Amino acid sequence: MLTINEVIDRLDEFNGKQVEIGGILNFEFENASLEHYPKAEHRDASDDRAQPYYPSSIWLAFGSGSIQPNMKALMRWNGKRVRVTGIMAAAEAPFGCGHFSAWGCEIMPYTIERI
Repeated sequence: MLTINEVIDRLDEFNGKQVEIGGILNFEFENASLEHYPKAEHRDASDDRAQPYYPSSIWLAFGSGSIQPNMKALMRWNGKRVRVTGIMAAAEAPFGCGHFSAWGCEIMPYTIERI
């Protein structure tokens, strides 16, 4: 299982590939993301607008297909450690991922498990 910072640092290697990532689920209004664990290793946002606003976080990109997230379970797990398995995708320049393009990459999850 990879960490958020590992995946971000090696994004060229993981882009378009299946990964298993551990982190802290953030599932709130306008923020569905996975944050790096432990929190002491979070990277600070840069003043450089070319950088993602959330540098130690990955957007959770839920599609509109037939498999949809269990919203009630994910709301209960907000702030808890989870393992996400899915396909990584780097942001397409000049945009970022997620709400207001604040994330540098996203994962299209097909499993989210509480750990």
